[in-house]
Formats: sequence, structure tokens, C-alpha cells
Amino acid sequence: MLISVYMPTHNRGPLLRRAIDSVLAQTHQDLELLVVDDGSKDGTWEVLQEYMAVDPRVRAFRHEKPQGACAARNRAIHEARGKFVTGLDDDDTFVPERLALLLQHYDSQYAFICSGYFWVTQKRAQPTMCNDKVITLDAQLDANHATNQVFVERERMLAIGGFDEELVALQDYDCFTRLIKAYGPAFRLGQPLQNIFVEHGGQRISSQRKSRLGFARFMQKHGADMQRRQLINHAFWLKMRLQEPFSAAELLTSLTAGHLKMKLGHLYRYGLKLKSS
Repeated sequence: MLISVYMPTHNRGPLLRRAIDSVLAQTHQDLELLVVDDGSKDGTWEVLQEYMAVDPRVRAFRHEKPQGACAARNRAIHEARGKFVTGLDDDDTFVPERLALLLQHYDSQYAFICSGYFWVTQKRAQPTMCNDKVITLDAQLDANHATNQVFVERERMLAIGGFDEELVALQDYDCFTRLIKAYGPAFRLGQPLQNIFVEHGGQRISSQRKSRLGFARFMQKHGADMQRRQLINHAFWLKMRLQEPFSAAELLTSLTAGHLKMKLGHLYRYGLKLKSS
């Protein structure tokens, strides 16, 4: 069963080779890797030419001018030949069994399948979201339980229009939420099947301006489907992303709106700032 892996890249340098190698080393070898070079200026295209010369599973495409990660992902999905598609960021890696296990556990009654991951810092690799979970729309509107990559039938991605190229943040969250709206609950396999690297010197988190714009656009698209609890939760995620201080009342309201373990994890990871009284 052919699986298509899409990967946008832009000026990522040596990290790109690490990501590509992890895809080509999958135990499930019936795959193709579609990499879209989004206007890189650092020799990325030459690296991709090297890979294509030695492995026919690698297919590379190039945007002369940067069009954004969503446009790159959408192009790769349109070019894909597999029944299933899944993504990988160019600074992350798959564990060797990722594709095999996702294919093994795939069930078309779910919108898509995803998995837990390792949150990798310089000090440790922390297993994250490593419990089996049926992701309902109600749960997904509280927080993105689908992580940053899903395994899904290509035709479903095309049917919802792929990634929203107008969004400047929360692109994954929005896309996966639309899949759940269209096809029903999704399933998360409670095993860490990819490595998400932080502290590698590159910028992973959107700027404050982009975060604000992205959250506002997400609310325009999905806010009408949310209950008060979910609105409170999104206010929490935005404050954490912007590193803004909480008042004592705001923090108490947020922590009593559910997802306590996830929120405590964010507070531990990013730190807590309280407004001075």
C-alpha cells in the first residue's frame, strides 16, 4: 500500500537530511516522499537533487518564491500518488515503525489516525499525548488533540480543500478540525511515533502578531461551534503562546475549565507569569 509523505522545507540546512533519512528508513518501504522547496536560498534544492538521484521514492518540487508551508503542503498532496498521505516537518523525524503502525491501526470509520510523539529538548525526550483517544469534535474544539501530523486518506484531504493558505498560525489545528467536522471523530494511537525537536536554533513558534491573527481567524471559522468552556480554553492557549501574564482570577477560571494535565504541562514547559496586583 503506497503511502505519500509530504514535507515543506525552507532554508533548513542539515536538519532537512535528518528528516528525509527518517522517512526513507521506515519499516514500511512502499512509500514516496514529496518535498516542496519553498523558495530556499541555502542549497536546499541541491540537497534534494542528490536524494532524487539515488532514491526514486523521493520527489521534489520547487517554488521559486516562498508561498508558505500550507501552499507547499497542498502542492505535495495534489502531486501525491498514494491512497494515504501524512506529513513531516523538515526539522522533525519519524520513528522507524511510524508508517507501518499507523497503517496497521487505520480504520476508515475515523476521520484520520494520529499518534503520540517525543517532545525532544537538549535534556530529554518526553513522551507526549501517549494514550489511545477517540477525538470527538467537542474535544478537538477544546484543544488540538491530533498533534501536528495525521495519517489520512488523500481524497479526504482534497475534499476539505487541504490546508488553509490564508492562516498564519494554527494551520494544522484548523485542518484537522475540519476533517473531524467532515468525517466524524478521529483516533489517536497512544504510542510516540515521531520526534518533535525544539531548541535547535530555528524558530518553531509563530511570532506574537501571527499568533494573534491565527487565533482570531480560527475563532472566526470555528468559534460558533464552541461552548463557553472551549472559549475559556482558547483564551488560555493564546496567553501561553504569547507568554502573557495571568491574573489570579484568569488562571483559576482556566484551570477549572478542564484539560488540567495538559495545561499544567504547558505551565511547566513555558513558565507561569502572574499579573502584579
